[in-house]
Amino acid sequence: MPIYLAIPLKDNDKELAASVARNIPSPTDSHVLQNNKGWLVKFDGTTIELCNKLEITGQDQGQSSPVGSCLVVPVNSYYGRGPTDMWEWLEIRSDE
Repeated sequence: MPIYLAIPLKDNDKELAASVARNIPSPTDSHVLQNNKGWLVKFDGTTIELCNKLEITGQDQGQSSPVGSCLVVPVNSYYGRGPTDMWEWLEIRSDE
């Protein structure tokens, strides 16, 4: 199942966190990044479908997003420096 990175682009990390909790209810399907500045999300669908599910997009014309501006990208590979629990979550979920 694909893994996505969802990052708020404004000061809307609380709105994104609430949407992930509401719309991705399984605790094994999401992982919050340090300082609540983004989420790793396991989701069987496209980036557009995930954005709609998280209420970032998909509203009727003229209605604003309850979450606000966010960037959602698929995680095809990864490298960097971060906490052990993030790397472990990525490793385990990438194999599913």
